[in-house]
Amino acid sequence: MPAKNKEPYQQAYYPPVPTGFTRYMRQSIPWQFMRFWIINFKIFKLLMKSHN
Repeated sequence: MPAKNKEPYQQAYYPPVPTGFTRYMRQSIPWQFMRFWIINFKIFKLLMKSHN
């Protein structure tokens, strides 16, 4: 019978905390605007390939 975990609140059970840079990039309006257009351009290219 496997041993039971006696430490239920180990660090491995908690999600990673985002770094300051990650939080900044998530909240940065210019970065989000740029990512929006990059993703839209990729979708547009995919659609153009499928219509040939």
